[in-house]
Amino acid sequence: MRFRTKCLGFAVMCAFGIATASAQFYTGAFVGFNTSGLKGALKYVQQGQSSVGNVADAGSTAFTFGLTGGYQVLPPGTAGGWYKLDIALEASYASYSYFENGFNSVNGAGKFAADGLSGGGTSIIAFDIMPIHRLVFPHFKLLSPYIGLGLGIDWLSTSDITSTNAAQSGTFSGTSQVKMGLLVFYGVVFHVSDMFQPYLQFKHMVPFGSESQFISSFQPTGGQAGGNQTFEGYIEDVPGHFSLTGGVRVEL
Repeated sequence: MRFRTKCLGFAVMCAFGIATASAQFYTGAFVGFNTSGLKGALKYVQQGQSSVGNVADAGSTAFTFGLTGGYQVLPPGTAGGWYKLDIALEASYASYSYFENGFNSVNGAGKFAADGLSGGGTSIIAFDIMPIHRLVFPHFKLLSPYIGLGLGIDWLSTSDITSTNAAQSGTFSGTSQVKMGLLVFYGVVFHVSDMFQPYLQFKHMVPFGSESQFISSFQPTGGQAGGNQTFEGYIEDVPGHFSLTGGVRVEL
């Protein structure tokens, strides 16, 4: 019995060693553009009283950049060399003017600045978990198209909004929140060498949830009474996005 146990343990260790040896790690970087949609009613909660306004279109397009890393899971000869499975992690950054765009879409173009408001930009740091299913042509390895479904985790951080309006001067405090969603992505890897592999990628992020908060409180200035007040600002939607990026994978 002890001999069988030792043999089984040895077999498991060998299998793990072979799988690890076959895994091919890579890292890289990418840049591109990200179009983000956010459309819903503006909602405010002031001192416990809630009010819902008109529908705001806060969509925005931004430059994005990030890093990628992953490894090829299956041995090279799987499915006759036609199929590859990569497990990738991507981290990216982009900045949007959600609240300003939404405010202007309801109140008129340029109204945000005309009312003495500034700031309120939303930065998104995205962490994407991506199982990548790639097709490799044994006799034409230059192009390797791929597709996959994954999980997106977005950390949204909105900066404070400063108001110099005489009727309501002060600072609206921004918020931070985490949103998650389904990723649908596809693209192609260009196998120009064993080490450097440029790629082009399209990615959709379909978010979960029903609303996004951008303001948490209001602190008046200029001698106004009341002190720090509860003043929350929402858009009744969650930002999704579509990105087009290009980058380079470096095999390690």
